[in-house]
Amino acid sequence: MSGLLNGIDARRWWGQRWLEVLDAAGASNARRVQRGQGLARRGAVSDVTVEPGVVRGTVREDRSAPCDVTITWELPGEDVWDRASDALASELRFTAALLDGQLPEGVAQVLADVGVPVLPHFDDLHFRCSCDPERRVCQHAAGVHTVAGAAIDRDPFLLLRLRGRDREDLLRDLRARRGGNEQMMAEELDLSRGLYAARGDLDAISLHPTPVEDPSALFQRLGDPPGVDDVRPYVRTIERAADGAWRLAAGEGSDAADEELLLTELRAQRVGTATSLAAALGRDEDAIREQLDRLFEAGTVLRTGSGDRARYRAT
Repeated sequence: MSGLLNGIDARRWWGQRWLEVLDAAGASNARRVQRGQGLARRGAVSDVTVEPGVVRGTVREDRSAPCDVTITWELPGEDVWDRASDALASELRFTAALLDGQLPEGVAQVLADVGVPVLPHFDDLHFRCSCDPERRVCQHAAGVHTVAGAAIDRDPFLLLRLRGRDREDLLRDLRARRGGNEQMMAEELDLSRGLYAARGDLDAISLHPTPVEDPSALFQRLGDPPGVDDVRPYVRTIERAADGAWRLAAGEGSDAADEELLLTELRAQRVGTATSLAAALGRDEDAIREQLDRLFEAGTVLRTGSGDRARYRAT
């Protein structure tokens, strides 16, 4: 199953992995899974919530009565979560990542190793729908699963909630465990002292920038802005800006950064014009048109029409 549905985005590894769970539903369920994805695209799924051990949602198909769906996953025991907290608290980088609103694969792997997988296999989940309580998975359950995947993609800490721990509860536990370990505190203190005791010319420091895994993590951590129904355009803008900043930091120059931002926006629009691209990027329309013409000559974009009516698509 593709990680990108029309209107249901999965841009991060955890969102894609969640959506891929239904790939294992088998050939006998494939048709129902596809119909569920269609329901998700059409906006037939509503009231999706993620709580400890359960995902709930409602599906209204055509004019029929709404169907209530629950997707349950057995919670780990408290003793297992204790081991998980010990494992995460043992390395400062894990706590730092969680504080920064990130769920890197390293954290997910550590949790899985101690018995708290945050991403399920198909057989881990139990689907139940009011349309047919005995069916293994119906189109309504597939639709709720798909919409939940889009929410999880935007906020990976919904996975922690599903497994029985809110992010803040887990962070509070990790702080307590690190605060109670004198050796760890000493190591962190030594690290801080080393950073502040550094001497020398800052210009002589060799920098090795690397692109961030999720540039929109802080935005998602703060939650949806008031009055905004769809945060995806904001997320794409942040990602475009981060991509341009990375290219500048990596030394590829402002021209390359501008070109990549233009291509990123063109891919987002699928088919764009110089006018639509200039409006989206806040740049001069004539400059955009000249750059598009250069990209067309280089074979990087396709063009139909000419002049002001020219339309472009990224290859």
